Amino acid sequence: MSGSLEGINVLDLTHALSGPFCSMLLAELGANIIKVEPPTGDHFRPANNGATFAVVNRNKRSICIDLKKPDSAKVMTTLISKSDIMLENFTPGTAERLGYNYEKVKQIKSDIIYASISGFGQSGPYRDLKGYDAVAQAMSGIMASTGEPDRAPVRVGPSLIDMGTGMYVVIGIMDALRKKDTTNDGSYLEFNLLDSALSWMSQSIANYSRTGIVPPRTGSALASFSPYQVFNAKDDQIFIGASTQTFWKKVCDALDLQELLRDPRFVDMKSRVTNRTALTEIIETKIKTQTVNDILEKLRSAEIPCAPVLSVEGVVNDPHVNHRNRLINCKDSKIGHILQTRMPIGNKTAPQSAPKLGEHNSEILTEYGFSTEEITQLEKTATILNCSI
Repeated sequence: MSGSLEGINVLDLTHALSGPFCSMLLAELGANIIKVEPPTGDHFRPANNGATFAVVNRNKRSICIDLKKPDSAKVMTTLISKSDIMLENFTPGTAERLGYNYEKVKQIKSDIIYASISGFGQSGPYRDLKGYDAVAQAMSGIMASTGEPDRAPVRVGPSLIDMGTGMYVVIGIMDALRKKDTTNDGSYLEFNLLDSALSWMSQSIANYSRTGIVPPRTGSALASFSPYQVFNAKDDQIFIGASTQTFWKKVCDALDLQELLRDPRFVDMKSRVTNRTALTEIIETKIKTQTVNDILEKLRSAEIPCAPVLSVEGVVNDPHVNHRNRLINCKDSKIGHILQTRMPIGNKTAPQSAPKLGEHNSEILTEYGFSTEEITQLEKTATILNCSI
């Protein structure tokens, strides 16, 4: 693929979501991604009916290597020697046991950019714990501040911590590449899910440090604004957001609720937040006989922030999404038809299918200087496998 990273070779030993999402973004920018998988394959291959793997591993090539086989060392040494970037998201200590931690790898390629992703980082009391998106949500305060106030905390729907960490890694890699341009030095980069999650709790943590107030769960509402939440209309739900006094006045005018402007319970933002429950009941009583489309027309005419609450079905049929050409019909080599989302950065052409396990063994090894006889021998010893999963 063409792009600003064309000619950059990435050796990707990651699995699951955070690392593959990172390398998928690098591929969107033109990098050549070689995905190294074990004989069992990336364990996310079956997830979500194969859709997750298909999305985050598009535009990559797969080589299946049993790193426990003696002959794998020659293969890995060759791949590393011709790579600009290496990614891994093993539990800390695993890469070292395999012989492919940064200290060992930089002996093969001194200027390599090596990025490690983990749940909790390479040091600290939680270093060896298994880290997943929901674990980071739970331990960062995100989960405790998400959900309805009278119910248990809930997980944020999409795996935003995984994908956000992958984005941070891309930023770090771009910074390291720029540094390499000027110094010719490689870099060791460390990222983890908890650090990413904490970075998104920065406002809540800062406020707590000043006030001692633990962020409450407020459902769809934002704790500091009201009305700023989802409301029930006649046929569906709608989000209405009045984050300023000006918007509040416009909401009252648009919904024919001018009497609220004189109600002392709602005179300013602080009062409206304090009396959120009463205000919600008044607004929902007013709009419960109106359709979402009718309400949207009134609010949008007044330039008030608002939106229908769309399901995935609504999103894929939304006229603006389709006008912007954000979705593209693709045929994946493994699972067939799939609707892919274009990334906001990088290549705008149709993505190549995610690879089958070991699909590109021979192609990659030939490209990296292995003879047909050597490849055959690696197959005989089960050092490389083509499982076509």
